[in-house]
Amino acid sequence: MKDEQKSIRDEKEMELEKSNHLIKDCLADTMDSYGVTPSVGQIYATLYLNDGPMTLDELRDELGMSKGSMSLGVRKLIDEKIIHRMYRKGSRKNLFQAEMDFFQFFVSFFTRRWQREVNVNMQGIRKAQPRYQALIDDPDTPEDIRDEAQYKLNKITDSIKYYTFLEILVDKAHSGELFDMLLDEEEK
Repeated sequence: MKDEQKSIRDEKEMELEKSNHLIKDCLADTMDSYGVTPSVGQIYATLYLNDGPMTLDELRDELGMSKGSMSLGVRKLIDEKIIHRMYRKGSRKNLFQAEMDFFQFFVSFFTRRWQREVNVNMQGIRKAQPRYQALIDDPDTPEDIRDEAQYKLNKITDSIKYYTFLEILVDKAHSGELFDMLLDEEEK
């Protein structure tokens, strides 16, 4: 009877481990959309499925990665706010915990990129608009150059609507309104 119970337990543990690997592999494979490699994605997935924070040594033992690769991967995930450094009283080792709230994960990751896109492109637009306008207003500008400047000015001016939309999206994501608008109470 004990052998049968041990066999059932071993079988269930193996199935649990297979399920864990399936989730880890899927999470790691999709991390490329967040700008990280699958191996760095494995760090996030391992932390996400773990029942508490882990040290670098624990992560390295679990994943078999070199200390240098592990440190770089952890730093990238911290910079992206996908994992967090934790401290435990009495412990000198840093602990790391995955961001468990996928909504917060979404906000942290995407809004930084969207805001950067707005800032960089609006800065370029603000600098280019008066230059195009000067070409258009200058009577010495050849007609074909004036027409091209007008076309480009219209094009970048039209793009401001998109950057305004991104700014609203960032604000709504940060405030939580985006999720309130898109999800029913049961889905939150």
